[in-house]
Amino acid sequence: MKNIILFLLLMTVAPLPLLAQQKTVSGTVKDLNGVLPGAAISEKGVPTNGVIADPDGRFKLTLKGTSNTVIVKLIGFTSQEIDLESRSYIDVVLQASTQGLDEVVIVGFNATRRITNTGAVSAITGAEIRNVPTANVQNALMGKLPGFVSQQRSGQPGRDASDFFIRGVSSLNSDGNRPLIIVDDIEYSYDQLQQINVNEIESISILKDASTTAIYGIKGANGVLVVATRRGKGGRPQVNVRVESGQQAPVRTPKFLDSYNTALLVNEAYKNDGLTPRFTAEDLELFRNGNDPYGHPNINWYDAVFKKHAYQANTNVDISGGTEAVKYFVSGGFLTQNGLVKDFSDPRNEVNTNYFFRRYNFRSNLDMRATKTLTLRLDLTTRFGDINQPRSANVVSEVYNFEKIHPYSAPLMNPNGSYAYAVDTKDALPTLNARLANGGYSRSKRTDFNVLFGATQQLDFITKGLALTGRVAYAGIEQYSRNLFREAEPPSYYYNPVDQSYTLDPRGNYRLQKYRVTGNTDLYSRNINTQLFLNYDRAFGAHTFNLLALYNRQSYAFKSDIPANFRGFSFKAGYNFKQKYLLDINGAYNGSDRFQAKKRNGFFPAVGIGWSISEEPFFKDNIKFVSLLKLRGSYGVVGSDVTSGNRYLFRQEYYEGGGYSFGENHAENGSVYEGELGNLDVTWEKAKKADVGIDVNLFKDKLSFTVDYFHDIRYDQLVRKGSVSNIIGVGFSPTNVAKTSNAGFDGQINYRGSVRNVNFNTSLVFQYFKNKVIFKDEARPAYPWLAETGLPIDQPFGYTFIGYYTPEDIEKIQANTHDKPATPLTEYPIQAGDLKYRDTNGDGVIDNNDQGPIGKPNLANTVLGLTLGANYKGFSVNLLFQGSFGYSFSVVGTGIETFQSQFQPIHQQRWTPENAANAQFPRLTSNPTTVNSARTYMSDFWLIDARYVRLKTVDLGYQLPSRWLPKRINNARAYLSAYNLFTWTNYDKYQQDPEVSSNTAGDAYINQRVVNVGIQIGFK
Repeated sequence: MKNIILFLLLMTVAPLPLLAQQKTVSGTVKDLNGVLPGAAISEKGVPTNGVIADPDGRFKLTLKGTSNTVIVKLIGFTSQEIDLESRSYIDVVLQASTQGLDEVVIVGFNATRRITNTGAVSAITGAEIRNVPTANVQNALMGKLPGFVSQQRSGQPGRDASDFFIRGVSSLNSDGNRPLIIVDDIEYSYDQLQQINVNEIESISILKDASTTAIYGIKGANGVLVVATRRGKGGRPQVNVRVESGQQAPVRTPKFLDSYNTALLVNEAYKNDGLTPRFTAEDLELFRNGNDPYGHPNINWYDAVFKKHAYQANTNVDISGGTEAVKYFVSGGFLTQNGLVKDFSDPRNEVNTNYFFRRYNFRSNLDMRATKTLTLRLDLTTRFGDINQPRSANVVSEVYNFEKIHPYSAPLMNPNGSYAYAVDTKDALPTLNARLANGGYSRSKRTDFNVLFGATQQLDFITKGLALTGRVAYAGIEQYSRNLFREAEPPSYYYNPVDQSYTLDPRGNYRLQKYRVTGNTDLYSRNINTQLFLNYDRAFGAHTFNLLALYNRQSYAFKSDIPANFRGFSFKAGYNFKQKYLLDINGAYNGSDRFQAKKRNGFFPAVGIGWSISEEPFFKDNIKFVSLLKLRGSYGVVGSDVTSGNRYLFRQEYYEGGGYSFGENHAENGSVYEGELGNLDVTWEKAKKADVGIDVNLFKDKLSFTVDYFHDIRYDQLVRKGSVSNIIGVGFSPTNVAKTSNAGFDGQINYRGSVRNVNFNTSLVFQYFKNKVIFKDEARPAYPWLAETGLPIDQPFGYTFIGYYTPEDIEKIQANTHDKPATPLTEYPIQAGDLKYRDTNGDGVIDNNDQGPIGKPNLANTVLGLTLGANYKGFSVNLLFQGSFGYSFSVVGTGIETFQSQFQPIHQQRWTPENAANAQFPRLTSNPTTVNSARTYMSDFWLIDARYVRLKTVDLGYQLPSRWLPKRINNARAYLSAYNLFTWTNYDKYQQDPEVSSNTAGDAYINQRVVNVGIQIGFK
């Protein structure tokens, strides 16, 4: 009996391992943008048991081991381990990655793997920024790429692209700090980049050191931003549709005081200036109680003119697929952004005077195999853009401008429906809503057309690994402006509620004039680029060689100007031994016709070396948790030909001037005047770039980090010599004399992991740079503290605030005592509560000689970006917190100064005898040029050492399980995304976005917060 029971137990248990071994799992591999063909799916513990996902991303795998876990890998994505539990079907959502050993990074004219790269390169995939609801790709990169720093100065639809730099600035020429932009190996301008649809982008790399930028020679000094667009992959057609819409709202809405509080402060200012108060007690009471809305209006002109929200929408459709003979990627998109201005127009007019932006994109990338050894490539893209804005009006500036309108100037509309005008201002203009309704618009229509044809012939019959590639690219831009306007202001009236009379405005316009239409060609350019290069890539056992030799010619013509030409030769040579010892040699011999023939061309060499310590046997065999430990360094010289001045800096220019009268009859004759003196020795700027870095991957690539230290010397900079006196009466072309330095570090730390079925990832991007002017050839200053040499580039100068003048100070000044404080030479006598500045040179007078360096330049020198992401069974969340530190800004004129700006809450904290100890603003005055004027007397009182942290982007999504989808749909994802969602700053003096341009009125169209919802559907 005992034996029978044992036999039955064995028969019951024995099939269980067999059943475990025979379990079959199937599923679909996707990312956030659709299915992923080609992924490798293997069983954990049985690496030989694996399959490849088909063109639809589907797979089926029969398990043979007992781990009940599968591993999914695909180059460009973070691998995942998935515990199947009791599931037999899974949807795998992979996260994009650029930190794996085999990840491919696009560099100059070719690609390299991370494990063998010796240069300083940061990269990101297009999938990581595709859901950011912004019209411009550069707006989506801040905080995502180490070495990339940007500032978004405006939120105007169509003109909201950020200025950006790579590793800060190092040139004294402002335009000379702009990076080179390369899209599919063809140079693009800033304007062209901001027109690109993010849906078209496969990857973005920034090249930061000499070993990666020397191949561009005279154009490589400021770093290079490289964009690769998406290309077709083999398999049946895959159609992806993305539809999204959202609401825009200002990041920060300015608050202005109402008529009552404004009138109180106006009276106080008049009293301070010894004038009769503007308003009586009765006026103040009527402002306060609002009982006379037409005689004593109370209008917040910002709220009256601007809406709370504006609509935007984005639609994209792309198709990809192909065979061995032809692969294709075709994409089309439409983006619309509306402005925040309310609609004041007559419905019958049908004239849109609001801000708006419309963009239409089309791209077709074809790869064709003509023969076994010859491949052809044809890229075609075109973009149409319309930008509209109110005619001759900066609406934000008008709302801020106290000289144009006061909250008590006029009602929004008169009782009879007629327009009012600002009767109490100098210009007495019709109210802003009247001019917006009838003033017309300015509209620019732009068309970008790009075509690239290339052919690659494999030359294996000469030697294996050799290929010859030729490309011809054409880029054309046309931009036309259309202006619809009335030459006279609309009729407006002053309504007197006492006798209910209407008085026509002083211009006497009784009726609307007809619209006029004018047009102009703003931009018409043609850019032709020709490239011919030879590639060689081959391995001989443990030795791998790659070589590139390139001829490049570019011709750019603007309107009817003579084309500007650039041409040169570049080369690249790489070697690695067992991926252990790495060497890259790069160089270019090129130049532009901006310089005379003898000074036109230069040689720009660079070298990069690397040592993968983790590939050494002593390391590999003993330290298993480190998969990559690589040290690398580079050094080289690159150049830049960007500077102000004549196009041909070496040529003496003469210009036609005005008429001149000769003789008794005063006959007028034309004149010619001398331009800047030509400089026959002028040549390009040069930059010596040194970089050392370390790349580390730990714990099966779960933790990785990259850190670089760099030091650049920019010399022979083209500046106008300040040591030459203006007394000679003629200008000089820029001369190669200035020198600066720029040093710092940047890097990225990534960690990914999982807890059961929750996969999470985090990334910290950091960068810091510090530049310095070594020599500028400035005029010898009267005092050493006035010199710019030795200070950061664009260092602000001004006075040092040491408090407010006190009543005791005023008594000493009036009594002319020996210990009286220094005062400025101004027609307005100093009063208690005025800003007091340090008398730096001790002469008792506050003047320009007392200025000195204050604060920091306007570009942040420290940038951090923290990305937090997780996904669980189709649910995903990604957050980006971005912070900028180490910069300053100020606002002047209509942005902050009394009687120039609308009165703001900060003005209520002005100096008064009762509030002297807690004052945050000087005494009020109606005089615009006193010592209290930020525009006239810039000081560190007005300058903010600023910092901010933004919740820059948010992406919340849900990927619908494949089994829920109809047969012809293989992917569907719904998502909510946001941009500039929350902002934390360290200041409250200014009601401004922290990226505002310094020393401006801060009246640019306010940066926008966007909340967006969308759905993406993939068809097969």
